[in-house]
Amino acid sequence: MRTSTQPPRAPQAVVQPPQPPEGSFGRTLGEVVANYRMLGWRVNVTEQGVLLPLGPTTTALVMPARIGSAVLAELRARMLAGPTLVIPSPQENWVFLAELVALLPAQLRTPSEIRFVRSPSSIVLPPTMTPYGRVRWANAPSFSRHWLPPFTAVLAVARTIASAAN
Repeated sequence: MRTSTQPPRAPQAVVQPPQPPEGSFGRTLGEVVANYRMLGWRVNVTEQGVLLPLGPTTTALVMPARIGSAVLAELRARMLAGPTLVIPSPQENWVFLAELVALLPAQLRTPSEIRFVRSPSSIVLPPTMTPYGRVRWANAPSFSRHWLPPFTAVLAVARTIASAAN
């Protein structure tokens, strides 16, 4: 019978490769664009940055950060939070991406602080740099949850929050 005089080995730690920062989609611009495209987003890279062209079923609501943070919290509580961007500027704006699931009236009414953006406009995506800083995610899409919430749900919450803020 053979015995060993070596001490038992400690379990080896599993070494994970370094992860990109929370809410990022890759380390290089090529990885970021590839990952956005894996989500089904047809992004373009221009001198303005990484752009998501809005299509016939994709839209966005733009609002000041003070309203946007409350809207995102309420959408999270309702399990309707979708991709939400933070656009740095002197008056920081939040952009909520949403899906048009119904025809909208020709004259859509939104509170004065909220702007509706639709095709043929484009939305800047991270890691685009603005004169005031880098565009970032307040609520990033993920590969397991990359759907867009219904526009009507985001608008209803935004209207409620904006009217309470005034």
